[in-house]
Amino acid sequence: MPDGKTHDRLTIIGAALSVPTWLLFAPPDWRADYPACATLVISTLFSGLMLSPDLDLDSSIYQRWGPLRFLWWPYQKLIPHRSFLSHSLLIAPMLRVLYFLVISYVLFRAGSWAINFVTPVNRNAMSDAAFGALVDFPNRHPHHFYAAAIGTILGTALHVGADAFWTRLQKANPFRRKRRR
Repeated sequence: MPDGKTHDRLTIIGAALSVPTWLLFAPPDWRADYPACATLVISTLFSGLMLSPDLDLDSSIYQRWGPLRFLWWPYQKLIPHRSFLSHSLLIAPMLRVLYFLVISYVLFRAGSWAINFVTPVNRNAMSDAAFGALVDFPNRHPHHFYAAAIGTILGTALHVGADAFWTRLQKANPFRRKRRR
């Protein structure tokens, strides 16, 4: 597999190339939506640098989460490395985003519970408002929603594509050493 720095470079290059691609191939009414284009770039970077398929390992991506990396420990234990759940083009990024949203919700509920001890708050109303905003986001901001979805998939695709290319390259190498058992 390519190392973490190679994956990072590919993510940054892919995010940079997504701008001219957006400007050339996006529907005409979307091309002038530069904030949505920025959403594409940011989501590609976030997907490749923070929500990478290698979160299922004790990798540089896992370490980037700093003191919050413990949030990804259950994901690491549940998802086998290079499985369909971690290295597919659609299922894997959706699973990581869903996992991140569930963990964020749990932290939100725990934080509002702690705040409730200091000052009374309506935790259920806050949760309902946050959930409603999340569910309504695709309807209110469709360009941003699709740009974020494409960027999230692109960040994963760059990683998975590099892994697949490297694996094929290694298998095609006639001078490679075979492992001893």
